[in-house]
Formats: sequence, structure tokens, C-alpha cells
Amino acid sequence: MDRRLPPTLSEFARLVPILLLDAAVVLAAYVAALALRFDGDVPSASWRFFGQVSWFIAIAYLVANFAGGVYRTQWKYAGAADAFNLVLAIGLTSIFLFAINAFLSPRHIPLTVNVVAPSLMLLAMGGLKFGPRIIASRNPFGGYDAGVKNVLIIGAGHTGQLLAREFIHNRRWQYRPLGFIDDDRRLRGVRMHSVTVLGDRFDIPDICAKKRVDLIALAIPSAPGNVMRDIVGICQRTRVPLRTVPGLQNIVRNEAAAAELRELTADDLLGREQVEIDAEMCAAAIRGKSVLITGAAGFIASELARQVYEFQPGTLHLLDVNETGLYDLERDLAPDETRSNVKIWLCDVSDRAQVETTFEQARPDIVFHAAAYKHIPVMEEHPHAALRANVAGTLNVCLAAAKAGAAKVVFVSTDKAVNPDNVYGATKRIGELLTTALGQGGDTTFAAVRFGNVMGSRGSVVPLFLRQIERGGPVLITDPETTRFQMAVEEAAALVIQAASFAGQGQIYILDMGEPLKTAELAEKMIRLKGLEPGRDIQIVYTGLRPGEKLHEELVGPHEKLLHTHHKKIMLVEGHPAVARGELVAKIEELAANPPRSREEVATRLIALSRIDLRDTGETIPTAATDAPIA
Repeated sequence: MDRRLPPTLSEFARLVPILLLDAAVVLAAYVAALALRFDGDVPSASWRFFGQVSWFIAIAYLVANFAGGVYRTQWKYAGAADAFNLVLAIGLTSIFLFAINAFLSPRHIPLTVNVVAPSLMLLAMGGLKFGPRIIASRNPFGGYDAGVKNVLIIGAGHTGQLLAREFIHNRRWQYRPLGFIDDDRRLRGVRMHSVTVLGDRFDIPDICAKKRVDLIALAIPSAPGNVMRDIVGICQRTRVPLRTVPGLQNIVRNEAAAAELRELTADDLLGREQVEIDAEMCAAAIRGKSVLITGAAGFIASELARQVYEFQPGTLHLLDVNETGLYDLERDLAPDETRSNVKIWLCDVSDRAQVETTFEQARPDIVFHAAAYKHIPVMEEHPHAALRANVAGTLNVCLAAAKAGAAKVVFVSTDKAVNPDNVYGATKRIGELLTTALGQGGDTTFAAVRFGNVMGSRGSVVPLFLRQIERGGPVLITDPETTRFQMAVEEAAALVIQAASFAGQGQIYILDMGEPLKTAELAEKMIRLKGLEPGRDIQIVYTGLRPGEKLHEELVGPHEKLLHTHHKKIMLVEGHPAVARGELVAKIEELAANPPRSREEVATRLIALSRIDLRDTGETIPTAATDAPIA
């Protein structure tokens, strides 16, 4: 037999002792106020009158507390807003009783009592209600254990204050906030949660030298990349361990607590602000639709698949030649096989018949084409493979999508497509030209999204540097002046989806990559993040640029200009000449069907084809093989 009380009775039973205690506080406050008013010699008429109206006074305050939500508050976690509700409830009731008492004649309770009693009441009630929080908090005068670490918090903003308050009040964390660091000079010497702002970023070495700082905590999630890298560099010189707060995504997904400090990663060095997308627009474009992603097992495309899946497509088709990668991604997205709307396709995009069969069965509404060979030196050695997969494969996907009735095809491009002088960049530029040509007179919308390097992607410098550091060095860098645009994979995937939601026919979009990052600087900071010293513990060796590599990457070509779009992080490219659909398709098919046997000649033909839109300008192809004009 279930002897538990119904919810309403159980709630009432919980409140009874609280109500009785508050009623006692109200009456005690009035008794004390009367005693103070008459120096302890309260007239008997006042006592008799108070005895007659005491029930009314007590009920008035209790009702006000109910109305103000005082009894619905979990006071262990109460804040300023909850304290204000208590003050408001007591204050309004006191004004109400003061007004009634002002019109009574004779007046047995002096008006001053209606002012003093609420003050005493607020002190007593506030102390009782905030008691659980005070008890749960660490004793600020000695509540730290012997093994506590002194933490210097960088950032006195909202995140830093939350971190300090959590460390002070939660016994789980064995950290003592030693002080704040903030570049806002107006905050110098200001105390927040009993913690003082000690200085700006340039004071960090002196503070660490003078005080026993065991840990530095970064609490500036919105800092731009150059500021973040500068602060990390200053902190690394102190040799004090450096940690940061988890990202907002990790906190929202309950993967980490707000005060659970973690080691810095290369992504943190980017310091890029959290990307906000129009989720409603993205959902409207994807929800219930059939979406197909090529190259889905790849680093960028797999993240794209995860984010697309969050917008509830009718069916998500994952296409790749990587069987294991597809299998793992499908299990990750839809572990319940009986209710899965994820379908995998083991398909080679360079096989036109296979691609057409796949698209006829999948019937996608939206296609994200990310399948491609991406390693620049490898493509220089194997241009025939780049021609098959990156050029013929892109043409196959686009034609099959149009034939299957797809509404939109989004081609994932790269900054290497700008002024391409290597095989990989040329193949991607040809893909961009296809997006501008294939939509001519067709029902399918073709568009491209261009962006730079993605942190952590296969073949990128971050995982390469990490492996070299773990092996004890050396870290190999092509040139001390090399710069690259970098962004996080989550940001890239989100912006590709956003661009797809409003992409127009034949348009090319560029993602805002911020400022280019020096590769040598990134390597040095990654070495220091591991507690090592560049040049002493880990050597840096410069090897020279590899075939096809540029010293500095570009996002915009000389004949292009940028226009604003619906999103501040996405720009529209305008100003490149159009190429006729029939001519471009014919040249690609002819080259794919009859490729030259010479590796150098294939590379030359690809670069020439990538610049076919510039032939009217009279430009030449800057390659080692030939300086012939663009045909």
C-alpha cells in the first residue's frame, strides 16, 4: 500500500514548519520594535491591541511571501533576485500596514513600530533563509583544505565572476581564487565575491613571482584570437600551469561543469567568438528533407552530418568509399537501428554509373558535396587521381543530383581555389566554376562555400604537430613566415549549413576566417601548452615549402569582390566571368576520358582549366611546365 501523501498535501506538510517559523519571526519583530519604542515599558493598551491584531499582521506577511514566490525558492542556490523578492514582499506589506495604522484613532501601535519591525523582520528572515546557502558554502575565513590550489583568474567578466563564486561556495572544487586579471583599468582594485582585480595581462608575471600562484584559469571565452594567443604566451613564460573553462557547448550538453577546468587545446588559440546561426532558417531548409552528404566519413563532412542530423532531416544519406568511417558515423548518429533514418552508401564518386544509381535510389533534396582528395603534396604526385575524384567526381555528383531532381547542391570549396598554382587548388576552382555554370537553365540550384583550414582535420598541422611533440620532436615547419587561415570544425559546418539555407543559383560564398595565423607561432604555443620549451625541449626545423604550397593563402581573388549576406560571417563573391555550361562540361569530360600520360602535363591541363574564366583578361598560367596563355 502506497502511504505517500498526494503532492499538494506533501507540499503543504513541508511548508507548515516554515510558515510557523516565519509567523514567529513576524511577531517577534513587532514585540522587539514595541519594546524598543517604549524602552521596554510597553503600555498595557498597546499589548492588548497587538494581541488582537497579531494574527492579521502575521497572515499579511505570509500571504505577501506566497505572492512573491518566497516559498518556491530553493534558498541554497538563491541570488540577488530572490533576496529582492523577499525585500519586496516585506516592504509592500509594511507600507500596507503603515497606511492602515496611520488612520487608526486611538493609535496603540506607534507608526515608528511599523518601520522598525519590518527592518528586524528582514534581518531575521534573510538570515534564516540564506542560512542553507551559508552552511553549504565554504567558510571564507578558513574553509579550505590543506591541498587547496591558489588560482589566478584571467577575466573579471561574467564567466570569471561565476568561476570565482563557484570556487568560493562549492566544497567540490579545491581552488582558492587569489585574484582577477582584467585589461579594463577601471576595475583595478575592485573586489568581486571578496576577490580583488590585481592588474592586467602584463602584470601576470609579476603577480606569479610575488604570490604563490598554483594555477592560472582562463575565463575569457569571447576573447579574439590575437588577444587569446598573447595572453597564453604571457602565461606560458611564468611556467605556471594554465587551464581554461569548458566551452558553452560542453556545458549545455552536460559534458562538463562550468567550473571544471580543462587543458587548453589548439582550438582555444583561435579565440574565435561563438558562431550564432539562424536555427529556424536552417531547420526550415532541412527538416523533413532528404539530405545527402558525399565524403561523409571525412573530418569536416562527418561534423556536417552531425549538425544536419540535429535539424531532423527526413532521411540523411551518407556517401563515401570509407566503409569503416561510414559504419562508425551511422552508429554515432543513430544507434537504434530499428528507428534509423540514416542510410549509408558505399560509393566512389568517380564512377558515374554508380553515382547515378545511388542518387536515383536516394532521391536527395539537398546535396552537400565534400568528397575530395585534399593533401596538396600527394595531389602533386598523383594528379590523375585528383582529376578522377575531385574533377570528374564533382561533375558526376552534380549531374546525378540534377537528374534525380535535387533542389540544391552545395559544393564545399577551399581557399586553395584562389589563384591556384597547385593541383588540389585547381580541382577545387574547377568545382567552383561548375557551380556557376551548371545552374544555367536548370531547376537545381548550385552553390559553393569557400573557407580555409579547419583545426584538427586530417592532414592539418595541428594533429601533425601533436604527433611530433609526443615523439619528442622535432616539429617540422615549411617556412617561418608561413600563415594560414584557421577555424574550428563546428564553426565551419554550422556556417556551411547556414549558407545552404539561403544559397542562390551559381553563387559562391566565403566564410569569415578572421586574421591569418602564423604556423610557427601556433607550433611554439602548442609546444608550451605541453609544458615544454621550444628550442630546448622540442626543436623546430624549417624544411622549405613543399610542391604546390603557398607562403600565404588567399580567400578572395583579384577579380572578385565581396558582398554582405543574411549572416555577418558569410560573404557573397561577385565579379568573376561566367563560363558556358556546355563548354566547361565538354572540356572536363574530354580531359577525364583522355588524360595525358605525363604527370606534369595533367597538372598543367588542370591549372589551365581552372583559369578558363580568366582567358579574356590575357593572363598566363604560372607553372614550371609552361607559360602558355590560357586556352
